[in-house]
Amino acid sequence: MALSDYTGLTLAGDGETIVRVAPHRLWRPGDDRIEPCAYSGEHIDLSEKHLMVVLERDSVRERLYFRDEASLSAWIEENEQTDL
Repeated sequence: MALSDYTGLTLAGDGETIVRVAPHRLWRPGDDRIEPCAYSGEHIDLSEKHLMVVLERDSVRERLYFRDEASLSAWIEENEQTDL
């Protein structure tokens, strides 16, 4: 699946919408920023390749980080809004 195909998906719960998915690598010499993978909780060194996802709810945006597309896909599967 192309990363752009995730854009526009609405998640269950708070009605968050994915507005951006992009390969990401934070490059700042001497800056070792670590964030958890939103799916597994595993620590991600943001200077290494990973995916950045931007969610929007009520005009507020939040960044989440994922180790890879498999982690993103599994997270979406758990959180995707379903029509009942």
